[in-house]
Amino acid sequence: MDKIQYKYENLLSLVFLIGALFTGYIVYSNLDKGFIFNDEAFYLFFYRDHETLPTIDATNFYRIFHVFFTENIYLFRCITYGLLNISTFLLFFFISRYYKLKVNALLIGFLGVMINFLTWRISNIVLHQYIGNTILINISLTCILLFLIYRKVFPLPIAGFTLGLLLFDGIPHTLVLIPIAAFLLFNFWKNSKKTIIYIVAGGILGIAFYFTFIESFSKFISQLEWIKIYKEFHTKQHPKRFYIFWILKVAGFVFAPVAVLTGWLHWFSKNKIRDLNYILIILAAVFIISNFFFSSIYINYVLLALLIYRYCLEDISNEKKSMLIVLFLIPFGLSFGSGAYFEVRGMLYNIYYYIALAVIILSLYQVRYFMIFVILLAYQCFIFPNILKERGWKDFVFTEQTEKVNIGGHDLYLDKERKKDIEDLRPYLQNQQNIIYSSNHLMGYLYILNAKPPIYYYFALKNYVSFIIKKTGKTPDDFIYIESDDYPFSPKEIVPLQFVSQPEKYKTVKAGRFTLHLPSHYQKK
Repeated sequence: MDKIQYKYENLLSLVFLIGALFTGYIVYSNLDKGFIFNDEAFYLFFYRDHETLPTIDATNFYRIFHVFFTENIYLFRCITYGLLNISTFLLFFFISRYYKLKVNALLIGFLGVMINFLTWRISNIVLHQYIGNTILINISLTCILLFLIYRKVFPLPIAGFTLGLLLFDGIPHTLVLIPIAAFLLFNFWKNSKKTIIYIVAGGILGIAFYFTFIESFSKFISQLEWIKIYKEFHTKQHPKRFYIFWILKVAGFVFAPVAVLTGWLHWFSKNKIRDLNYILIILAAVFIISNFFFSSIYINYVLLALLIYRYCLEDISNEKKSMLIVLFLIPFGLSFGSGAYFEVRGMLYNIYYYIALAVIILSLYQVRYFMIFVILLAYQCFIFPNILKERGWKDFVFTEQTEKVNIGGHDLYLDKERKKDIEDLRPYLQNQQNIIYSSNHLMGYLYILNAKPPIYYYFALKNYVSFIIKKTGKTPDDFIYIESDDYPFSPKEIVPLQFVSQPEKYKTVKAGRFTLHLPSHYQKK
């Protein structure tokens, strides 16, 4: 009977392979299209100039992974996505082996790849710390799983090494180390301290590697000092109340309901499994319906937490139970401190959610429940091509990216308006230095034209720009000022000809949708 059931589950799981190939084709065949003119350019500047730039993002993805940087943006996107997919495939493959799931481990590996494409889609986010954190966590968990399966210690230092690097890949996100450390202490502190010693030794090696080959300790400290300076000007960027609200929302919408429900089941329910199943049916129904309309990540995580509780009621090893808890908690650690609440950033870490869900369904339930899981994912694959026609993040539509533009010696396809903008600005900004721009939405033009500001800033705050100008030993009159019809300088921040001391020496020109204020010493290059 089991062999027949395994046969059906493997047959259903072919959807994972087909879905990974289908979504992957759509993603990779469109990675040479479009350019996000704020965030993507922001990070690409750092990759290109990381040796000379003081930057508040010194602890993010580009510092650790800049070895893979190439001016060929399409190739760089392929590389970063490839690193993510390889690390995820290995994680899912060895989780399948560790839990001895009923599905071929290779098919479970492709489930991870498919979820990557469904989650990250075609986004500039593949360039910065969120994907970097994911790669490092995937590698470390894979090595820990190798140890758990084969009981060989050689993967442990590698796991520790990647966790050591994670310390420098976005400071708030290092909270993710807490559930991993708790897992190791809970399972091995009494019985096998050498397991923890090998991990810690690898972590120390990772830290030493970072300060030897990636960034000097003195430069790292100077970056932390720069963050302190930056925070003084950007009080609206990650204020304390942001972290308070983040914690309150996660606690109120996930951990409080889970605590109430599990507490009631544990202390008052006379038939825990029966009552829990009723609750799970209701939450699963909401989860399924929301996937067709509007997904509620908070409900999803309440469902997963109760499924883990259901899993813990079985006679299964504490190692396997606690590993599921780690997978549950990782998205909370990785998303903490980012520029949005958990309902936005938490979705980026769906791979940990869905592999935990798959483990529980395949371990505890019959094939029909797994069929529902597969159908939901198949539906997501079916509607995936719609992203090419949607006006996505930052007004980006892939079907409009038809004009070839040379960027850094390599071709990329942009829309007609952007290409015209570039040609309008090229006579004035090509290879120019010392540019103050009105909005981060204009950084892409500077990157394409190899034009540089004194530092790459996200907001045009008057006091901050004044500070940067003074720090570079220049005056406001040494700079070119650029604004667009869509993003003019805010009168509350900077009015260029009021900001400089000798406005009569400036020449104001219109270049398509842009206005440029050129100083008297301006020369075309």
